[in-house]
Parts: sequence; C-alpha cells; structure tokens
Amino acid sequence: MKKLLGTTLALAMFVPAGANAELLKNLKVSGQLDVTAVSAQNTRDFVTRPDGANGGSGPSVAGITTGNDRIGHAFTRTLLSVDWDLLDDVHARVTLVKGATGASNVAPRTYGSNPETVQEWQTNTLVQEASVKIDKLAGLFDTTIGRQFYGEAGDLIAYFGPRDNYGYRTEALDAFRFDWNGEHLSLTGLAGRTSDGTLGQTGAQATSTDLRGLIVSCKMHEMVKPTLYLYNAQGHAVGGAGVTVAGKNTNLYIAGLKAKITAGGLSAHVEGAKNFGDDRSSFANNALGPKSGRFTGWAVLTKIAYKIDLSNVGMITPWGEFGMGTGDANFAHAGNGDFQAINSDYRPGGIYGRFDQGSASALGGAITNGTNGSAASNGLTNRVIWGLGTKASAASLEKLTLGLGFYRYAFHRVAPKTDGTKVSRNIGSEIDVTVDWKHSENVSLGVTLGQFLPGAHIKDLKGDNAAMNPARLAALDVKIKF
Repeated sequence: MKKLLGTTLALAMFVPAGANAELLKNLKVSGQLDVTAVSAQNTRDFVTRPDGANGGSGPSVAGITTGNDRIGHAFTRTLLSVDWDLLDDVHARVTLVKGATGASNVAPRTYGSNPETVQEWQTNTLVQEASVKIDKLAGLFDTTIGRQFYGEAGDLIAYFGPRDNYGYRTEALDAFRFDWNGEHLSLTGLAGRTSDGTLGQTGAQATSTDLRGLIVSCKMHEMVKPTLYLYNAQGHAVGGAGVTVAGKNTNLYIAGLKAKITAGGLSAHVEGAKNFGDDRSSFANNALGPKSGRFTGWAVLTKIAYKIDLSNVGMITPWGEFGMGTGDANFAHAGNGDFQAINSDYRPGGIYGRFDQGSASALGGAITNGTNGSAASNGLTNRVIWGLGTKASAASLEKLTLGLGFYRYAFHRVAPKTDGTKVSRNIGSEIDVTVDWKHSENVSLGVTLGQFLPGAHIKDLKGDNAAMNPARLAALDVKIKF
C-alpha cells in the first residue's frame, strides 16, 4: 500500500500543477485479505503410508511414488484495488494480487518459510486488473476496457477472478465489456481473449483463443430472475491456411438459460446449457481420420434450499443439488460429446472442490493423470454430482452457523481400459462438517472438517491389490473485506 501511494505521489510531482488534483480525483482503495490453514492427508494417492516400493510395509502399487501424502500449510492472499476518476465519465481501476497461484506459476508464501525479499515480493505480486470504464458510451453502454474480473464465484460456465481452492488461484480476463440496464432488462456484451501468441510472430504460431458473450437478464419479476446467455470460444488454427482441417478454427458455442427463484423461505437455482459448433482441435488423434467434429455436450444444474424459521429457536436450512454434464458416448468418433465450459468455477465439496484441477495439488493427481488429476473437480465436464445437507443457526447466537453436507461424484461415461476391461464411473463420496462465524458484514471465519471416500474408479486405476484409504481435511478460512 505504501509503495502504491508513494508511486502515485511521485507521479504527481512530475505532472503540471494544474493536473495534480485531477490525478487523485475520487481516489478509493478497497480490497480483501484471505487466509487459509489446511491440514490434509491422502488427497493425491489415497494411501496413508508409503507403499512397498517406497519403503513401507504395504503392497507395492505401480505409479505411486509420492511417499507420505500429507499437507500442512497456512498462506495468505491479498487483493488491493485502487479506483479513481480519470475524467468525469472515465474511471480507472487497478487491482494488485499477492499470494495466488496462476498461469505465471506464482505461489503464495507459506507460514514458517523464509521472509521474502523486496524482489521476491514484487515477483509474487501480479496486476490482475487494469481497466478503464467509460460511462454511457454512445449514450447507451457502460464500457469496461482492459484486464478485469468477470462473472460470479461458483458459476458453471464462465468465471475469472479469485478462487478459494487450494493455492488460491486467481485469474482475470482481457476484454471489452458492454453493459446496458433498462427498467426490466439488462444486457451484457463481451469480446475478449483468453490466450494469445507473440505480437508480430510470423513463424510457428502459438494457439490463441477469442471469447465472445451475450448475456440477457430479465428483472420484471421479483421472485423469478431468468438469464439467457450465449458464449463463443474461438480457437485460432495454427496450420496452413486453406481447406485443410489444420487451417480451420475451432468454434465452441455454449447456449444456456439459468434462473434464480425465491418464494418465501424457498431459494433455487436452475440451469441448462448446450454445446454446439466445430471441434477441430484434436482431429489428428481421431480414429476416423482428419475430419472436423462437432461439440454435442450438454449439462443441467439444480440447487434448492428452504429456510425454516423456528420462532425464538433459530433457523434450519435443508438443501440439495444435482448436476450432470455429458461425457463422450463413442470414444472413437470425430465429435466431442464432453460438455465444455469456458472457465467453470462449479466446485462442490470441501475436499473435492478445494483440490480441483486448477488447484496447487489436484485430488488424486498422483494416480489419475499427473498433476491435474483426471478425477478431480472439473466443473460438470463428464460428471454426475449430487449432494444434500442442512445448515442451522440458533436465535441466541445468530453469527454462528453449523452445517452438514454429503456429496457423491461420478463420471457420466468412462472409456474401458486398453485390454477391454470396464472401469467404474464412481469417483467417490464426501461428507463435510462446517462451522461458520460471521463476525461482521466484512469479516468471516469458517472451519471445514471433511472426509472423501475414493470410489471404485480409483480402485480400478490402482489395481485390485492396491491400498485404499480415505482423504481427510481440516481447514480454517478467514476472509476480511475492506
């Protein structure tokens, strides 16, 4: 913070005196401090002790080389946002993020490690937002240009922002965003890029992907708020231009409808999404040869909760959810039946959701697919997930909420092994106990105790004689907004 203000004041010294006041006009500083302490075991290989190949007393299991599979870390993420007016109708925003994993492989400093030097502090601090907002461009659209957070945490299709997974991954989107708000309708247009090659590159091209979106929301009814969306992710081809598949772009379209419903104590979220477009990204690996395929996946997601207010006793809120995203029905065809999202943040469960494929250590990563962990959370891509539970708070202690939840995770479809034997779709199940304390509107603390029981899919991958132990978690999360 001192460094930022010092830089701003130094810049003001070199700006003509008449402009100094305008430079700091309506300056606002806000942010968020996230702290997590995690203790877990067996999240990568579901083995409590090393197998025989690593000096343990258990049977030798092929591919398990991680030894003692234990986690014990505490780390912090800081977000600092600075907003000010460049002009009366142009507003600037810069957000610095310190301590979050991401595409640049920046990792948070863990408690108990050596202090960071100024250079290390600078390396581990990223500018995740740098944008300007123009009021009522063409008299209609509030227009945000530049790197920005986008979407809502937990969104099934597209979210770019800070996540609460293990490692605190944080992402942002480079885009033009256009917002129009009417009395009964709101509209958002999006045109950005999620990856790019080198500027001016004329040789071997790096892949690049454009993202476009159109989101229309209805505000006419207080109890039902539907939203219709259409996204297009266009992957630019790197092959020679012409009629060959390698020279044609991949176009993923996602059309969907979601709605939030509230009626008395009832709250619900329902959503359906469908893929279409041409998939030319992996044509060379198709059994049917070099021909383009189609995106054919689809997904549904339903969440429901009901608040029961017991007079002078407290509040009980039972809840349930179900989500399904398709997998490929025919693993040899030229299409793509796996449901595809843009950048999903649907991560249910204290363990399954925390150790997702974008985390610093994916669930089952040591046995299912390297560091990513093919069985780890990946939105609803080839998944069937359901959960149920309840939350409760006492009238005499409203700030405290206790929760109990159960989830079951499975693949929608799984390809057989190379020898033709079948592999189970059952990824596993999880039970979580949560304790949340809302100290104030901007300060909250949460404790999660969880156990994940690996399913038959994990056993099939490890072999019949493999040791199998549940993954366990104890975590403390602190969030402070300012």
